[in-house]
Amino acid sequence: MRPVTTICLLVCFSVGSAFAEDTTPREIDQDVWSVVSRTVVDSDIEGMAAIYHADAVLVANSGTVPIAEQLAKWGQDMEDAKRDGTSASVSFRFTSRQDDKETAFETGMFKYTATASSGTDASYYVPFEALLVKKGGKWLILMERQLEAADEAAWAALE
Repeated sequence: MRPVTTICLLVCFSVGSAFAEDTTPREIDQDVWSVVSRTVVDSDIEGMAAIYHADAVLVANSGTVPIAEQLAKWGQDMEDAKRDGTSASVSFRFTSRQDDKETAFETGMFKYTATASSGTDASYYVPFEALLVKKGGKWLILMERQLEAADEAAWAALE
């Protein structure tokens, strides 16, 4: 009877663990993706910079660049857009989220929409990969890779 009890306990524990809520994606959403969304809307490059590790790298088809250099370009883009009366927003959908308590690798797509002062929208769909680390209790992007642009159908397929 003892082996059966042990097996039952193991099965119950395994099933319970499988249904346990994984908080890491929620933490990453709170520390990173919701911050990116807010900072794009607010044209807040300093807030955006806070979600990147100091040694972060952006990888694009054209090559790699330290994130500090890229943030300077994005900051100028934000200033130009604000001056022109253009607003922007960004949202995310994920295809894969692998994580543990201190590291994560996420893939998905973001939709970046720029709205001109005339009210005209232009949306861009960009598949991405991100490598993240948790430092000092906060998730940070260590590497962001932006892939070849996609289309609205690819975005819709991720719902």
